[in-house]
Amino acid sequence: MQKLTYKTIAAPLKVEIPKIKGSRFFATLFPIQSKQDADSYLEQMRKEYYDATHNCYARRCGVQANQDLFGNRTLSAKLQRSSDDGEPANTAGKPILSVITGEEVFDILVVITRYFGGTLLGVGGLIQAYTQTTKAGLEAIEPVYKPLETKLQLSYTYDQLSSAQYLFDKYECKIAQEHYSDLIQQKILVNLGYLEALKKELTDRQLTFL
Repeated sequence: MQKLTYKTIAAPLKVEIPKIKGSRFFATLFPIQSKQDADSYLEQMRKEYYDATHNCYARRCGVQANQDLFGNRTLSAKLQRSSDDGEPANTAGKPILSVITGEEVFDILVVITRYFGGTLLGVGGLIQAYTQTTKAGLEAIEPVYKPLETKLQLSYTYDQLSSAQYLFDKYECKIAQEHYSDLIQQKILVNLGYLEALKKELTDRQLTFL
């Protein structure tokens, strides 16, 4: 049983690298929670840097846990997208996304702004430039590690309250919603790494969950 966390960033950040053959490249990183967040930041960037040659980007939003045949857990993004914004196909957006994915950063938007300096870089040069700029941005962040949580719905009697509270403390559960009537009904947040162990103990103690 291991607590699952994922890496993200806490605040926006901007990093510029030295000019490459006269072209300026800088990375702006944003923490996001949704596609709408990303779209809003992209609109903001396009307005602020309206005179830039390109505003290429990649985003990864949402986190899901996967399990292989050997029981090992890996994390992947629920939604991800990239854009070359007018650069030759796969020379900007894809390299940006590749770096973010390789560093296993989630809930992030990275925009690389380029001001053309008069010299063409070629396909290889562009890939290298966008990769280098993205790496510079990610190296400058102070990463934040957030718990990967899921919701569980419980229903139990008042006599079982002490058992439920014991398990909540043991597995660091948070109560998101609760309703008291003939039964106690609750929605809780539990770390995904603790989920199966918690379910087993709930079953052993005859606490109903969905």
